[in-house]
Amino acid sequence: MDTRELVKGLKDRGEIVEIVEIGEENLSDKYAEQDILAINVDMSCTLRCENCEKFFDCRSPARMEIYQRRRMTQARDAMTNIKHKIAVVGGKGGVGKSIMTANMAVSLAMRGRKVSILDQDFDGATIPKMLGVENGRLKIGDSGIVPVEGFLGVQVVSMGFLLASEEVLTWFHDMRRSATEEFICHVNYGHRDFLLIDMPPGTSSDAMNVMEYIPELAGAVVVTIPSDVSQNVARKATLLCRKAGVPVFGVIENMSGYVCPKCGEAVNILSTGGGENLAKEMDVPFLGRIPLDPRLSKCSDEGTPFVYKFPDSQAARNLMQVVEQIEKNLGY
Repeated sequence: MDTRELVKGLKDRGEIVEIVEIGEENLSDKYAEQDILAINVDMSCTLRCENCEKFFDCRSPARMEIYQRRRMTQARDAMTNIKHKIAVVGGKGGVGKSIMTANMAVSLAMRGRKVSILDQDFDGATIPKMLGVENGRLKIGDSGIVPVEGFLGVQVVSMGFLLASEEVLTWFHDMRRSATEEFICHVNYGHRDFLLIDMPPGTSSDAMNVMEYIPELAGAVVVTIPSDVSQNVARKATLLCRKAGVPVFGVIENMSGYVCPKCGEAVNILSTGGGENLAKEMDVPFLGRIPLDPRLSKCSDEGTPFVYKFPDSQAARNLMQVVEQIEKNLGY
């Protein structure tokens, strides 16, 4: 078979093909050693699209047909009663995604919305503690798993309800994917206005699983802190959203400055402006800055939502404005 026909056939099947020609200086001598500059022909397609790491890169027209005939359709059906599904991403740990997720959920509930949280961070599930329901337990009912209901009716589904504090999770891809499938396909969320998904660090398996199982994500919120190191990773999280076709509502710059809880004076003890710069670079809205406040971490430890206990604080007001912008984008 001619090389061009081989390459065309592979591309038509959705295979990734990259061939760089060999230098021609010694082609006349069939025994001469020649440098292979690069070759990558991936023929490992098993047509199991839901398990493929190239899912968002694949160009095969058969991909969606295969996708829809398996469990993905079950996931889509399970999500139909939830109006808006929003991923909270950041790319790296320690930027405050979980705190933002918990307090955004309560902010929405304070505005009269029915809200659920899917805690997708299997290795470091913190949402139950932040919402004061760490002693709750998931239950099984006639229609599937029943979420734990917490503050202002906010539902929580989390691995934190299933693991003891001394247990360490050592799952690999297939088991993590199965857990994601269980929490999406087999949970009876009921009729909800919002599902906020607290995404884990990174842009690999766990993040891709959610974006594959919930293709109708309304959008994503990117959480970062002012440092350049955080921006580099948050940029990758934003690019993953674009690759998956998930709209990005905008960027939140967390830990941006410090506001004294006594006098209200604001001081930039860390750098500032990194989140806004990232938003400009990626051409997405800048949603706002959330300043450091010692009461915020204390509330998280106590299981009391910060925005509810200190609604007049600068951090709470800024976060409420973020929620208002998101609702405005969704037509509220």
